[in-house]
Amino acid sequence: MTLSGAPVGRHRMMSRLRRILDLIGSDLPAVLLTIVLLVVSADVFLRTVLRVSFHEAHDIAILAFSGVVWFGVVGASLNNQLFGVRFFVDRLPRYPRRCLQAATHVVLILISLAVLRAAIAQVETARFTVYLALGWPKWIVSAALAVAMVAVMVIQIVQLRDLWHRRNGR
Repeated sequence: MTLSGAPVGRHRMMSRLRRILDLIGSDLPAVLLTIVLLVVSADVFLRTVLRVSFHEAHDIAILAFSGVVWFGVVGASLNNQLFGVRFFVDRLPRYPRRCLQAATHVVLILISLAVLRAAIAQVETARFTVYLALGWPKWIVSAALAVAMVAVMVIQIVQLRDLWHRRNGR
């Protein structure tokens, strides 16, 4: 047992889950943003100084920046910073705050489910379209969105469970 009373196995599992979610929500967006900055800078340099075109730059930047947004939402969710929800909820008195926190977790799960359905539909319909310069299928962006929405749902479920345990004094 840990100091919090949680079994060691559950604590270890939650720690691994947190590391995976940190990787998806913080590390991956940072790497993708670095790619965006490098590719766009290289494109500007090549066009300006060498008068050469970097045709793939646009497609790479779109893919990487989409990943920054999709996976950045996971990081924001992990840190309770989604779309200003915490800003408003924290200003409520204690009892209504907990009820509204629980409700916002449920609403965010439902929104994520709807976006996940849309992303899956997009993957199914975009099988044959490709990025022109790369030749990669465009469904990659929708698949990344689907992964991000699953991660957001997992985070919201864990945070809802934590809220319940705090309410019950565990």
